[in-house]
Amino acid sequence: MKEHHIGIVVKDIDRDMDIFGQLGYKACSQVTIDGVQNNRIIFLENSTSSQRIELIEPLNGGSTVRNFKPGIHHICYEVEQEGDFREAFREMGIGKIFTQDMAAPALDGRRVVFACLKNGMFVEFLMGDR
Repeated sequence: MKEHHIGIVVKDIDRDMDIFGQLGYKACSQVTIDGVQNNRIIFLENSTSSQRIELIEPLNGGSTVRNFKPGIHHICYEVEQEGDFREAFREMGIGKIFTQDMAAPALDGRRVVFACLKNGMFVEFLMGDR
């Protein structure tokens, strides 16, 4: 699996874009409103390393990250074969997928699912090729 991005919960996207800008990150997307997860999202990329981060700001009390403190929320991996991936993930025995597939507006509508690893870490799996 290839790492796609690291998701980071923030209180204020605009403020944190400035902070991460000082660390070499620049916006590589527009701010997107995810009405399903009730979050504002933007992707930033480091010009030196090509590392991509996703800043996630809760929109309201219905936000999927409303109860999370600011900081790293998840690592996202790209997977090619959705069915094969699900079976392989189950066989690994390292965690459980806990969401249904959903379209990710900030990722051009590509399908994602979230899983919780046995160590408590959240991971996101981005389905299909770009």
